[in-house]
Amino acid sequence: MIGLNNHRTTRAGVPVAGLRSAGLNMVSGAAAGAAGVWAMDQVGWFMLRSENTHTLTRDLQARFPADAAENAGTAAQIRGVQAGTPGRPGTASALRTATQVSGVSSTDQQPGPGATVFHYALGMLPGALYGAVRRIRPSVRTGSGVLYGVALFVVMDETAAPLTGIASAPGRYPWQAHARGLVAHVVLGVTTEILLRATDRLR
Repeated sequence: MIGLNNHRTTRAGVPVAGLRSAGLNMVSGAAAGAAGVWAMDQVGWFMLRSENTHTLTRDLQARFPADAAENAGTAAQIRGVQAGTPGRPGTASALRTATQVSGVSSTDQQPGPGATVFHYALGMLPGALYGAVRRIRPSVRTGSGVLYGVALFVVMDETAAPLTGIASAPGRYPWQAHARGLVAHVVLGVTTEILLRATDRLR
């Protein structure tokens, strides 16, 4: 009886244990992806606040092209970025938690719950897929998550965001913004992989 239970299948002939394992892999990947987004934000904010005024000005003008000719508020935004930290009210008129890392969005408003959910979903949804695929194709773990992070950067920031109008064309941003986005996404990928390996050991 025990043996039969261990080899139960669905109507489509898929082992129940396999479905449970795949589901657990996806849940673990989503959770690790959320933690990866948090780590990405910390690194992204640190790098953003360390940039010089000229670079920040170009970055802000790329994010807010409609206001590029009206630079009266740019100095205040730059001060907000340089003085603020993620989630602190002092950054209310600057780059927000859901938009700060690499210029993939252009809002200067306090992000509501929807913006925060969207921001974390950008790490959780790919993380769920990564959590499932990495057990089937170990090659995606290349670089302990570095390859995964680079892929997210290229697909999301450099391709999907400009094509959908969420971000300006990549050429409008200074090279530092691209470097910041790449480093931040590598941090996301490595954090996701480290946590998933820890989960693997526990399982």
